[in-house]
Amino acid sequence: MGADNVVTLQRSSPGFEGMLVPTDGSALSIAAALKAVEFARRLKVRIVAFHSVPVYRYPVYVGGIPFEYPSEADYETQCRAIAERYLELVVSAAQACAVAAGKLVEFNPATAQAIIDAAKHQNCSMIFMGSHGRGGLSRVFLGSVALKTLTLAQMPVIVDRSTPREIAEAEDWMRRSAIEP
Repeated sequence: MGADNVVTLQRSSPGFEGMLVPTDGSALSIAAALKAVEFARRLKVRIVAFHSVPVYRYPVYVGGIPFEYPSEADYETQCRAIAERYLELVVSAAQACAVAAGKLVEFNPATAQAIIDAAKHQNCSMIFMGSHGRGGLSRVFLGSVALKTLTLAQMPVIVDRSTPREIAEAEDWMRRSAIEP
């Protein structure tokens, strides 16, 4: 790796304005987001809490579309409301630490690319995200958003692997906020 590819993170770095913090709403991603807030506090940068929602797809069966399936508008409204609750957890944690924070929900079929695009559009200089740490066949079949983000990103990406204790603390915090982990 050449010296041109190395990025030094300092508070005084020009253009180091913010950090994108993607979350999928799991306790693991919330635990990583809490670490991101602390990291942002130390660097004195803002964060943007981000959630990518899969785009709406009509279920097609041999007999047609089921009658009880939600409309596209209902799907988007429900998904946005759920995502806002997760993102509000991150924003409230940031506010408690005096870190400037925003939130963003996008509907996109490619989560990793949505994360990278959101970071660019929100003028974030880095991405801080959690990883489920799947390996073997589960990684092959389920994919890894963290790995895809690392592969595609042209900016620093910190991938956190939370401890069981940190995940339990995030679960407790989510329950206190009336969100089922």
